[in-house]
Amino acid sequence: MRHVPCALCGADAPVRYSRPTDHISGETFDVVRCRECRLVYVDPQPEPAELPRYYPSVHQQSEPAGYEKMDARPRAKLVGALLGGRTGRVLDVGCGKGLLLAALRDAGWEVCGTELSEVSGRYARSRGIPVHQVPVEDAPLEDGSFDVVTLFHVLEHLTDPKHSLARIRALLRPDGFLVVEVPNIGSWYARAFGDIWFHYDVPRHLYHFDPATLRRMLETSGFAIERQTTRNLQYDAFGAVQSALNAVLRRRNLLNDFNTGEVAARDLLRGGQPVRDMGALALSQVALGIGFPLLALAEVLASPWVDGGTLRCVARLKA
Repeated sequence: MRHVPCALCGADAPVRYSRPTDHISGETFDVVRCRECRLVYVDPQPEPAELPRYYPSVHQQSEPAGYEKMDARPRAKLVGALLGGRTGRVLDVGCGKGLLLAALRDAGWEVCGTELSEVSGRYARSRGIPVHQVPVEDAPLEDGSFDVVTLFHVLEHLTDPKHSLARIRALLRPDGFLVVEVPNIGSWYARAFGDIWFHYDVPRHLYHFDPATLRRMLETSGFAIERQTTRNLQYDAFGAVQSALNAVLRRRNLLNDFNTGEVAARDLLRGGQPVRDMGALALSQVALGIGFPLLALAEVLASPWVDGGTLRCVARLKA
């Protein structure tokens, strides 16, 4: 573990903010807030070489889950509209299994991705997606060669987000676009659920942004914000359901692990508490079926007054 200063302003002025537990390793991590700029982050953090052991491998090896396929469609529509109907060249940082890039390629875009997971990158390449198995800073890519660079739920994972954004800035063409989406630590979801908020996901999520800190991170990295939203009904409603279940079930994130393929019913039946675990899974599925549409509707109705749980920024290079 290593102590880190604030990745946004460089100050070494952390204040204890939360202490969530990783549902995979069982370890508890300190989440702090910078006294100077109010960025929220994990401190101390695992050494970069240690981070891969905190990532589940089963989900990475499985076929794309339903939610991953659902994610790809609106993301492709967003990117496709940025250039006013024409196609271009896009880089997806942390492209996972390449579903977004496959959709854009089929629409006529020239696509490329970076992905640190070997199994996810292999899956994407098996579908004909060119993927560099290195951090974006180390990828052999030409400066000024991309019309769009996307980071969907990636920025919060990066050990040095400003360093990565500097490289991305160099990769964009002068009139290019950056799209960033992250969980919103400033949302009512995060405040209501505290340490059991689903999107803490420590230590995989090293940094937690609210609208102000994400804007400052991008602006100090050379970008101008064109628009910022706090809505993603799929992520927000599911995250609220899973967070509520975390408050009442002993096994954290069971619904998410089941939906992503990290755990299967046969694993629960073979475990030490099959009746309890299968009952928890049944309760989780009922809660999802009832809670998801109700929470999605509530967010739509509350949208003029309450920030949602997901931040999305579309930015361009500063003039």
